[in-house]
Amino acid sequence: MHIGEKGRNGGMAREPILENAVMLMLWREEGPLTPRQVKARLDETHPVAYTTAMTVLMRLWKKGLLRRYRVGRAYAYAPTVGQAQHAAQRMEGILRGVNERAVALGRFVEQLSASDREELMRILSADE
Repeated sequence: MHIGEKGRNGGMAREPILENAVMLMLWREEGPLTPRQVKARLDETHPVAYTTAMTVLMRLWKKGLLRRYRVGRAYAYAPTVGQAQHAAQRMEGILRGVNERAVALGRFVEQLSASDREELMRILSADE
């Protein structure tokens, strides 16, 4: 199944993969991109229809992840937050839904590489 194809349940398959690809692309850019520019860049790795690119941008905009700017008759889109801030918000959202938050945090830290654990300890000690 390819990105944009309908899955068995009738919904779009792999939407998060395409949304992530678009967000990664926009974080790398210096400024906002139009749907046509997004489609052209996506075609290198994730060939999609223009309407699919536009739908993904609209979905991300409605989620508050993108802001849009009028460019002629179209809109151009840019992220509302940086990649690191977005990752932190997603992690917090996941933890908010966990009953045993301390256990989840412990398991997360256990799975970190040694260098990431050292970086986390450095950050935590700097806050004291």
